[in-house]
Amino acid sequence: MDIRQEIAKHMEQLPPASQELLLSFVTSLKAEALVGEKGSALRQFSSSLNSVSARQMHEAIERECEQVDSSQW
Repeated sequence: MDIRQEIAKHMEQLPPASQELLLSFVTSLKAEALVGEKGSALRQFSSSLNSVSARQMHEAIERECEQVDSSQW
């Protein structure tokens, strides 16, 4: 059984509301795949960041990102 058949088999067992949710999810995956830049388009930026700026950026990411503030939600 190939992957399409496997997905179809599982989908057929879902209630209609879950099938709609699955369709929405699959559609969103397709949309995400179309977003972005090719690496070759970004080549012009290689070596444009000096070591000091790179370190500062890294420190800011470590300090500010992936932090959970439970009082904000």
